[in-house]
Amino acid sequence: MNVPARASLRLTTRMIISLGVVLALPLLLITTATGSAPTTTTSSTSTTSTIPGTTTTSAPVNTVLPWPAQDSAAVAIPSLEVSAGSPNQPRVPIASLTKLMTAWVVLQKIPLAVGQIGSCLTVNAQDVAFFHQNLSIQESTVKIVVGERLCENTLFRGLFVHSAGDYAEMLVRLTGMNNAAFLKAMNADATALGLSQTHYADYTGISTGDLSTAQDVATLTVDLMTSQPFIDSIVSLTKVHLPVAGWVGSYTPYIGSDGVVGVKSGYTLASGGCVALAINVTIGGVVVPTYEVVLSQPGANALDVAGAHALQLMRALRPSLTLVRVAEVKTVAWIGSPSLVTPTTTTTTTTTTSSTTTTIPTI
Repeated sequence: MNVPARASLRLTTRMIISLGVVLALPLLLITTATGSAPTTTTSSTSTTSTIPGTTTTSAPVNTVLPWPAQDSAAVAIPSLEVSAGSPNQPRVPIASLTKLMTAWVVLQKIPLAVGQIGSCLTVNAQDVAFFHQNLSIQESTVKIVVGERLCENTLFRGLFVHSAGDYAEMLVRLTGMNNAAFLKAMNADATALGLSQTHYADYTGISTGDLSTAQDVATLTVDLMTSQPFIDSIVSLTKVHLPVAGWVGSYTPYIGSDGVVGVKSGYTLASGGCVALAINVTIGGVVVPTYEVVLSQPGANALDVAGAHALQLMRALRPSLTLVRVAEVKTVAWIGSPSLVTPTTTTTTTTTTSSTTTTIPTI
C-alpha cells in the first residue's frame, strides 16, 4: 500500500537518536517567522537567537528524562523536531496499540475528513460471532446486533475511545480487504514508515505476535496524529454514545486532565500496560503538543502506572521549552541540551490489597 509523502515525518527527522541520546539544534522554534530569516549563534554557555523584531539569549537546559525503570519509553515534540527514546528499546507485545496501524491502513484505503460520516455497513451474523468470541476472552468490545447500521466515523470512535475489537473487525471489512490482505498491508506500511522493529500478527492486538518498540510506536503515533485531522478530533473524547451499546468510556489514563488529550492505550497479560499519549504543554499561552509512549508496565493498575510515567516525561520536557517573541507573535522554542539528553530512571510502586480483586479487560 502506498504511503503518502506527508507520512515522512518521523522521530528520526533531522535528529540523531542513539540509546536515549538526542542531538538537536540548541534553539528550535515552534513557528516560522516571516521576513528576514532568523540567525542563531552558539557558545559553550549560551545560545543567542536573532529574529526579526527580537533577540533572545538562553542558557542551554540540561534536559534529564526520567525513563521508567522497567521496560521502555519514548518522547517526541514533532513541531520542534525533538525526540528521544530510553536506552532500553526491546521488541515487545503492544496489545491494542496495534490498532493505531489498523486505523492508519483503513484511512489510506477509505479516507475520512472531520465532519464526514464515511462508508457504512450493516452488522451481520459473523460480526456478532466475532463480538462474542472477543467477549469470551475478555477483549474490549462494544455490543452490536445483527441488522445494526454502522458508519466509519462511529466505528473509529468505538475503536479509539473504547478500544473495541469488534469495531476493528468491521473497519477491516469496510475496506473490502480480507484478513490476510489487510495484515499484509499493515506490515507493508510499517516498513514504509520506517518502523523497522514492528511486526503485526493481527489487527486488534490480542496476539502476542503484535510486536514493536516504544520509539516505533511514537513514530506511528506522530504520523497518524499529524496527518489525520479526523483522528486528532476524536482521541480527546472521554466517552462516546454508540447505537446499541449506549455510552462507553475511554481506557486512556488521565485523559481530560494534566493536558492529556488522549490517543491510545493497551493491555494484555503479555504486554502489560501500554500507552501512547498526546499531552499538551502550554507555555505562555502557546500550546505545544508532545507525545509520550510507555510500554510493558506491570501491576493491577498497569495503565495508570504507564500513564503516570508518561506524565513524568512530559514534565521533564517542560523546562526545556521557553517562550520567545517573533515580531508581535509569541512562539515556543526548544532550549534543551544542545548535545544530548541524559537518561535517568525512576521507580513507581504499585500496591494492592488482599481484599480487592481487580480484573483488567484486555484492550
